[in-house]
Amino acid sequence: MAREVLVAENLESGYGETQVLFGVSLKVEEGSITALLGSNGAGKTTTLWTITGVLKPWKGRVTFMGEDVTHKEPHEKAHMGMALVPEGRRLWPQLTVEEHLILAGNIPRSKPRLGELLDMVYTMFPRLKERRNQLAGTLSGGEQQMLAIARGLMMSPKLLMLDEPSLGLAPKLVQDIANTISRLRSEWDLTVLLVEQNIHMSMQIADYAYILENGRIALEGPVEMLKEDPRVKKAYLGL
Repeated sequence: MAREVLVAENLESGYGETQVLFGVSLKVEEGSITALLGSNGAGKTTTLWTITGVLKPWKGRVTFMGEDVTHKEPHEKAHMGMALVPEGRRLWPQLTVEEHLILAGNIPRSKPRLGELLDMVYTMFPRLKERRNQLAGTLSGGEQQMLAIARGLMMSPKLLMLDEPSLGLAPKLVQDIANTISRLRSEWDLTVLLVEQNIHMSMQIADYAYILENGRIALEGPVEMLKEDPRVKKAYLGL
């Protein structure tokens, strides 16, 4: 039986007095690609921020690799092997590609392997190697997304969480990102939590999916089962 890398139980949180999450529970098994899907405003990013500690949960519990991390700070979770690739990429325009990667690899769990991780990232993304001395602000949208993912990989994660990696990309680049995420599992032996509006793309590569509506899990199950669910076909797949 696969080990559970991440378990979120009955999470409630929000902003100020506005509640966004209402008892969200999910789990991510080791070696899986698990998708958290839903439309804009469903609470997907809020869920990620609550799991990573950017937002403090009002109620509920988060365990990572079997340890209760509910009240740990974001940097403590990063040091344990939890990495987030944020929505919108959040790069520093005036830093080069390689400066981004070295900064990300400067945490205690990665620093001893910095050179090895750089080589692995450049093998995964040869375009970034070509552009390693280029400022991030001058990269194309697809290249910036590659860099955002590569920055997460430099943290030597046990769990890589990707928030809307397909956002704003042309269809061909969306497919490239899907292929990249599949390769992360097979070549880096990573566990992935993929948060997406793009349900078609996500269901190509995920094993298990949760569908979030208005801050609550509306549906969950193995992707092959959800693809056949009439509610999913009608509401999300346009069938």
